[in-house]
Amino acid sequence: MRRISILAIVLVVIAAGWTAAWFYVANLARQQITALATADGQSEPRVVCGRLDIGGYPLYLDVTCGGMTVTSDDLTTTVAEVKASVGIDDIWHTVAFITGPATFEDAFTGSKYRLDWQNLVASARLTDWRIARISIVGDGFALNETQGSDNLVAKTAHAELHLLDLPEQHDAAKHLAALHVYSTLTGLKAPGLQVNDGKSTFDAQITNLGDDVRTYGDADMLKRWQAAGGEIKLAGFKGEDGPQNFAVTGHVGLDAMNRPAGQLAITSKGLVERLGPLVPDQWRAIILGTPSADGSSYSQVLNMTNGLAFSGIVPLGTLPPLM
Repeated sequence: MRRISILAIVLVVIAAGWTAAWFYVANLARQQITALATADGQSEPRVVCGRLDIGGYPLYLDVTCGGMTVTSDDLTTTVAEVKASVGIDDIWHTVAFITGPATFEDAFTGSKYRLDWQNLVASARLTDWRIARISIVGDGFALNETQGSDNLVAKTAHAELHLLDLPEQHDAAKHLAALHVYSTLTGLKAPGLQVNDGKSTFDAQITNLGDDVRTYGDADMLKRWQAAGGEIKLAGFKGEDGPQNFAVTGHVGLDAMNRPAGQLAITSKGLVERLGPLVPDQWRAIILGTPSADGSSYSQVLNMTNGLAFSGIVPLGTLPPLM
């Protein structure tokens, strides 16, 4: 009987400690989220939750931000609800469910947009503060320009975005990592560009990126990336709509003065005809290049060097520093 009593006391102590720890973490999370509302919206985005709920005791920490408003410079974004959930037994893995719509309003230009969707789920897994995987998957997206009545800009049946760690490129000594970026859109419709049933993929690597996500908001993040020789290596940005298609490959980084530097190769079929009056003739040739011998496809190379952009050997203009 005495052993049972001791065991009961131990269990009560463990439960009390677990409860105290959970409520401590929940309170800390509430303080951190509430503090985001005090940012100036200029140097740091200001995030305000119209309703903030924290639950999930005892096995999860569920944070729900209803009526979320994010202000950054002139852009104000609102989202109906974001619910993020973290398991107490795996704090490095977060799953978020986002309920639409989202609205975007630019105070400088006066433009207004609304993004609707049927379902949208995001998940993130870290390994010692390094991104292991971030995925965003959703269905039934529709972007409308809402200055006045709704005007459909584009819609897509399904969209995915994935960021994957490349462990073989991780340099622990220099605190540098690399990410594989992959995204896809299917069932794409864009009336303004006469896209009826398009699909696209984006496949690239980001090299020599800092390996600690806690530094990603720093003002010097791009400077560190440039100093480490970071690049975006574009394996392929591709799109097609029926017989029309395009593909872009190449690499882009930053030079010593933080200006874009690199090269992009563009091939296309039917895109010149598709653009038609939307782009002046001279610009179509500069951007998409010259036709093949049989006239079935076009190719062009865009170079960025010494603060200048070139289409082949034709200068297009200057490239300002990104910071």
